[in-house]
Amino acid sequence: MLKVEEGAFRATLAPSFSSEAGETAMKRCKSSRVPNASEGFTLIELLVVIAIIAVLAAVLFPVLAQAREKGRQTKCLSNLRQLGQALRAYASDYDECLPGPAPGNARTVPAQNPNRPPWQNTHGQRWDWIGHWVPGIWVLYNYTDPATHPVNPEWVSIGGVIRGGLYPYVKNPEIFVCPSDRRPDKLLSYSMNAIMGFIPDPMVTRPAEVVVLVDEQKTLNDGFFFPPPVDCPSIVHHLGATFAFYDGHAKWYRVLREPRSNYDCPNVIDMKLFCPNFDKNTSPYPTTYSFCSSQGGGPPQ
Repeated sequence: MLKVEEGAFRATLAPSFSSEAGETAMKRCKSSRVPNASEGFTLIELLVVIAIIAVLAAVLFPVLAQAREKGRQTKCLSNLRQLGQALRAYASDYDECLPGPAPGNARTVPAQNPNRPPWQNTHGQRWDWIGHWVPGIWVLYNYTDPATHPVNPEWVSIGGVIRGGLYPYVKNPEIFVCPSDRRPDKLLSYSMNAIMGFIPDPMVTRPAEVVVLVDEQKTLNDGFFFPPPVDCPSIVHHLGATFAFYDGHAKWYRVLREPRSNYDCPNVIDMKLFCPNFDKNTSPYPTTYSFCSSQGGGPPQ
């Protein structure tokens, strides 16, 4: 009795599952499903995606640029550290004296000059373009714009830094150029603190505090650096400048104020960084290095 009723019940349900009803149900399912990727995006969806990408790019690009510049700063410091250590090696071979400061007009510099410190008057024969840390020849001669002025052909013809007194201690011209320098064709980004040229070790009482090499890439025209306002450190690394010190270490210093131009450098860097000593019974470059005397604000001995 139960089996018969079960069969009859199935028979009454069969019409509702006909093929025609099944097709209708399948069409209903297809019409309600989410479109697949091959059916494309609407214009609004594309604009939203583009806007998101633009926002991410605006956030990430400055971060990536800062990271790249930080890497260049690290390489610049490495260059200066190697050059600073090479200067120490040079001094150990030359009676604890540094090489010359490499002014562009070295061949016309007189052997004696009362405005120079005495240690720069004792070796007159060195005032030629040889005998300096890099050759005493103009890198840029009589220029108006260091960003575009052509490099002095004589500087290029002698090979640039490879003819300098320091090169045998490094034997790598690439470390004379900061990776941030936009004029690598100059073959030189750094210059020597003028007062440190030929200086004997006893005259340096601040070996870890006095700068010997300066990153001057933006305004460099030779290997010679007079402190501001005559010459200016280049502020290219995160509002700071890089220096090599007499004891061989290198360091980045944040500026005291942000310069308005490449030549706006007074009161940008602490001037005491350029003093090998304070007084020491000398008057080195009195018109330019007066800040190294106690009267000029330096600490007394």
